[in-house]
Amino acid sequence: MVNSIAPYAAPPGQPEVERVVTASICHIKEGIYAQMEDIRAHSLPYNAADGIHAILHYQSGWFVHWAEGPSPELRALLLRLAGDPRHHSLHTLHSSRGRRILPTPWSMVMSQATESAVQFGRRVMALREQFEKGVQYAPSSVLRRLSAPMQLPQAQGLADPEAFHRVGICAAGGNEAFAMVGWLAQRTGGTVAKRRFAGEQDMDGSSEYVEFMEGGHPCRMIAVARNGLTHGLRRAFLPDWPYFVMLFSGSPKFDDALMSRMMAACENLPATPALLGIAPNAETHQRMQAMAAEAHLAYIVAGTARPDECPFIWRAVQEQLQRAGEPPSSVWDVPRMAA
Repeated sequence: MVNSIAPYAAPPGQPEVERVVTASICHIKEGIYAQMEDIRAHSLPYNAADGIHAILHYQSGWFVHWAEGPSPELRALLLRLAGDPRHHSLHTLHSSRGRRILPTPWSMVMSQATESAVQFGRRVMALREQFEKGVQYAPSSVLRRLSAPMQLPQAQGLADPEAFHRVGICAAGGNEAFAMVGWLAQRTGGTVAKRRFAGEQDMDGSSEYVEFMEGGHPCRMIAVARNGLTHGLRRAFLPDWPYFVMLFSGSPKFDDALMSRMMAACENLPATPALLGIAPNAETHQRMQAMAAEAHLAYIVAGTARPDECPFIWRAVQEQLQRAGEPPSSVWDVPRMAA
């Protein structure tokens, strides 16, 4: 398995970008999503002109902003952000240079978490303290640590609780991926967490996940809606996932469409997950394997079964996780940018 959580240096001939993740306290008390839509409408023209890609996340009274772009333009953006009256108390939690990770000019997430701003703020302060000591984490790890930290009790004593295996899952024809997460939650006694995402235009995808232990390592299975596969934030997280389960229906129309979405989602990413195919017949596997090969994606025939055969799918995932070994660290051993 590739240790995909890495600083991602820019390939020869490709320009470097500066990457910054900040967190700030939101001044807005009502109509948060309407305000985020307004921010999107005003940000997109600037981002497109300046070569900046960004993610805006709102949760528990806090904004988290991950932006990438050429240094002069990004510094100008940070100055504009500092003067925006909709937030205050800006904290830098990540700063690095390298290849572009965010694939789209804009993504945003609004999480309906029930925790208080104080609880969320404790995680912000912990990351800021680490950053000021010269320790920082991958940008995707910063977002997860803040918005969806690993909750398993068995993971809390680990040196890096963010070092856990992530397995995506999506179905070609129905809601079997979400049913699989629900089934696994019942089997393991876990809780299903839910998220909703928006891209450059409207709301465009939902996600649910459950956490569990396997092979002595914490793991998370994430069900992704088909229309959310190409969401910018989802694509930015894919390099962190060692595996992605694809549940095929046996219908060429739906199966080809799902693989085409996955190919588009993985395009130009610094690393991609191995695709674990579950299909009802060998012909579907052969066709999907050929499509994956065209996009230089690794395709593993994980089994022949219907997409609703949860026990079979679970055994196939278990087998891969037992082979995966230690999850990669989320620490980036890179120098921080000068102020």
